[in-house]
Amino acid sequence: MISAPTRSSLRRRSALAVAVLSLSGTLATAAVQSASADSPSKSPVELQTPMLSARRLPEVMFGAVADPKFIASLGPYLDRAAGTTCTLVTENGRVIYSRNTDQSLAPASTIKVLTATAALVVLGADTRLRTSVVSSADVRDGVVQGDVYVVGGGDPLLVTGGYRQSLEDPDQLTTDFATLADAIERSGVREIRGSILGDDSRHDRTRWLPAWPTRYQIGGVVGPLSALMVNDGQSGFVEQPDRANPDRRAGDPPALAAATLKTLLERKGIRVGGSTGSGTAPAGSDEIAGIDSATVAEIVGEMITDSDNTTAELLTREIGREASGSPTSVAGTAAIRSVLERLGLPLDGFTINDGSGLDPADRVTCPLLLAALERLPEDNPIIRSLAVAGRTGTLRKRLLNTAAAGKVRAKTGTLNTVNALVGFAEPKSGPRLVFSMIENGTDPRGTGVTDGFAERVVMFGDGPSLDALGPLPNR
Repeated sequence: MISAPTRSSLRRRSALAVAVLSLSGTLATAAVQSASADSPSKSPVELQTPMLSARRLPEVMFGAVADPKFIASLGPYLDRAAGTTCTLVTENGRVIYSRNTDQSLAPASTIKVLTATAALVVLGADTRLRTSVVSSADVRDGVVQGDVYVVGGGDPLLVTGGYRQSLEDPDQLTTDFATLADAIERSGVREIRGSILGDDSRHDRTRWLPAWPTRYQIGGVVGPLSALMVNDGQSGFVEQPDRANPDRRAGDPPALAAATLKTLLERKGIRVGGSTGSGTAPAGSDEIAGIDSATVAEIVGEMITDSDNTTAELLTREIGREASGSPTSVAGTAAIRSVLERLGLPLDGFTINDGSGLDPADRVTCPLLLAALERLPEDNPIIRSLAVAGRTGTLRKRLLNTAAAGKVRAKTGTLNTVNALVGFAEPKSGPRLVFSMIENGTDPRGTGVTDGFAERVVMFGDGPSLDALGPLPNR
């Protein structure tokens, strides 16, 4: 069933058509009289389309034809949804279809659009996160006389070659951890007489949020959170960093990073006399070498395209650190809410407990998600990074060989009881559409629910084109 705002918009459009056509007739009469008075020798222009014609308002007429057909297709489809569904579809700010827009539902990964919005505002698009190797020991003739510390800067994309082979998206953005060993070699260090210790003190050391189901700790849904993470904190790559290893599990991120760096250094002939582990670098330590992450804009893009939960959570803690000096998930989510409030986004029914959408208690409305996208320019990193149906990211293998392939760009959201999609569609006719759709419930169709929705959205305007409805050329 369509909601009252959609019916009201149809009534307003009809009233507008009458008013504008009436004004057009008055202006046309005045224009002809003026032209006759000023240029009596010239022949009057002959209009093929009368001034009092529906062709003078093609956008209005297009909507009057396309909207009911679209509603008749989408409404019954959503009626069959297994759970509660909210939906909002707009065209240049005009509501075409709305359903349960006051419902506050679990968003799954579509909440990353909001995390990304705050990250760009608080952290800055051009900011980079630095991973450093430091020491308080003397360095003489290329020999570090004591321990060195690998200090994490919150870069969520550090990987070795072997782990990269396991990534589902071959184009996924990463930071090559081996380049840190290269930087140490370039610094002139040829021996470390102490140990290598991982320091992740930049962020809170809570590895898993309490509300997350324990199943998230298995299968790489999200890594054990740390400001120093290599290979998403997964074991199995310390001794053979460049070899793929399906037998991996969550470990202690800073200790794994330190041990992996020792392997990479020894392969370069740089001796390490001590062991590896974790610790906090002494105040006043000097940097020996370091590597910078991609920009925050690029990291946000990776999070959106590939729906990277670990990236979302580390960005959330970094947001908290920058906004309030507290590098925790609680501070980060509070800062995200604050940013959205300052931007004037509709926050009724909004609850955010993490940056990834993994918390079952997260809640958003369809108008909030849609408004977050509508306000952004086309060149914003969030817009540029939305997955393209049948082409990239989380939609790379979805909607293949359908009308939506290449025509829908969206952020996906999927949990056991959530299927969601928010983004843009290029319909058969008319301007670009903006949409948000969330289903909460156990639907046997899974992501097929939102895929079917996307296929119907791109069929909007399946009929006469906007050009065909416009005025005919004058004679």
